[in-house]
Amino acid sequence: MDPKKRLEELHEEAFKNFEAYVKSKGKLEKEHHEKLQEAKINWQNAWNKLVEAMIVLERLEI
Repeated sequence: MDPKKRLEELHEEAFKNFEAYVKSKGKLEKEHHEKLQEAKINWQNAWNKLVEAMIVLERLEI
């Protein structure tokens, strides 16, 4: 399997598991909800940077 494809699958699976975990905790206070949303955004931004780095490495054939 292509390593990039496998990383995408792992990312999606981890995010789904994270969402399920948060839902299992019930209703969050406003402050916690805001922190959680910020963490999700940071997670997605980090993932996007990783994908960009992989694209650059593929172009360089490293």
